[in-house]
Amino acid sequence: MNLDYDYVLKYATQKHAGQFRADGVTPYICHPIKVAELVKQYKKSSKLDHIIAAALLHDTLEDTYTSYRELIDNFGEIVASIVIELTTADYMSDLVGKSNYLKTRMCIMSPYALVVKLADRLANILDSYNLTPEKRVKLKMDTIEIVDYLEKNRELTNSQKTLIAEIRVQLDKMKMD
Repeated sequence: MNLDYDYVLKYATQKHAGQFRADGVTPYICHPIKVAELVKQYKKSSKLDHIIAAALLHDTLEDTYTSYRELIDNFGEIVASIVIELTTADYMSDLVGKSNYLKTRMCIMSPYALVVKLADRLANILDSYNLTPEKRVKLKMDTIEIVDYLEKNRELTNSQKTLIAEIRVQLDKMKMD
């Protein structure tokens, strides 16, 4: 098991090779790096190396040819279990709608996974300038619905509350044109 930042980053970079963000230009790995930076900024924990590794790897099961076993073998059960919590079950998302799926899923996530998921959402908001106006509106409305639901239905840690507060600040700054 190796949680060295450079090792995890190299692994995630190799897994996401050839993938790009919505703008079609930015390498996809920039997104997990941003999520990891936000986790580091907002979360204090004795397991911070595990959480940062999970942030760098959070889309590998969903978007690359990576197995859960591979994550366990390379990064241990804690990291692999956080990543699997962050992986969207497409059939459920399609069945109930992504926003409804995320609301209920985020309410039962481990505290570590929820911090990564909130950092992921914040990173997507910060990168929303390259989305169409329609997608920005959808992201904003879905995010408001999700964080409102979380605040009403889940006990939140200070880190999670701080991330939600920053998400709300960034939503207010979001351009809708």
